[in-house]
Amino acid sequence: MSPRIHGFLLVALAVAVGRASGQEVIPTTDQRERWNAVYQQEAAQYQMFRHGDDTEELQLVPSPLLTFTNPVRVRDTHGAAFVWTSDGRPEVVGAIWSVISPDDPAKRRLSHEFHSLSLAPISSKHEPRQSRRGVVPDWNARDPGIKPAAIPDASPPAPTATLRLTQMRRLARHFEATIPPGLGDGQGSLRLLAQPIYRYQSERHEIIDGAVFAFVMGTDPELILLIEAVESDGGHQWRFAAAQLSQLPLRLDYKGSRVWECEREVPFVGNLPHFLYWGVSARDRVID
Repeated sequence: MSPRIHGFLLVALAVAVGRASGQEVIPTTDQRERWNAVYQQEAAQYQMFRHGDDTEELQLVPSPLLTFTNPVRVRDTHGAAFVWTSDGRPEVVGAIWSVISPDDPAKRRLSHEFHSLSLAPISSKHEPRQSRRGVVPDWNARDPGIKPAAIPDASPPAPTATLRLTQMRRLARHFEATIPPGLGDGQGSLRLLAQPIYRYQSERHEIIDGAVFAFVMGTDPELILLIEAVESDGGHQWRFAAAQLSQLPLRLDYKGSRVWECEREVPFVGNLPHFLYWGVSARDRVID
């Protein structure tokens, strides 16, 4: 028997054993790509609306901002993050992810999480969906999802997009995100991704330039940081806003001073700026 045929048979045997035992032994790259397609399909099933002077349907950026894994969390967590925009500006950030089911290791359970990045009310619509928890509600966040504030002592925005990106990256490095100590599901400093995961500008929302940065656990975004160059009474200035993409309490410091924090979020509630619904659906762990 040739080495190639022998190797093929070993892979086939491993796949068969993996399917029988509920353990995924097949190459992860192909399966991860298939799961990423699932996450995109799940995100596309949502309609998101911004309720300003008029009701506006937000536009989903179809490709994920990033795909992620989280080695800290149990049961092989992986997923993808998305944004829904208004004239280019991100108004909703969301994560669709899955874990191996504790009840059936041949299945993965999907969960959905969103946070409003808007100053206006946000709502969602999707096809009726029944989970183990009950009917998955529509999301209706009446309060603003963020509270923008000027970045202290920041130099004015530069005249070119390239220089402004350098400024935004430098400003982002002055922020530090942490999870308070004493929690069983994560604690300590979060890692800032060096590059923004989304870049934008919006004439309608008077954003000269903006970027979405992510503080991550593994590569899983836990805290979202917006840095925007905006018009102000004295000219142009930099402002920031923070949003949680995690149930955990979070803290954000700028140059050693606390500038934002949040408490542990409540899941399964549809009228808050943060919406988290675990176990929305389940699928076979290995996607054919």
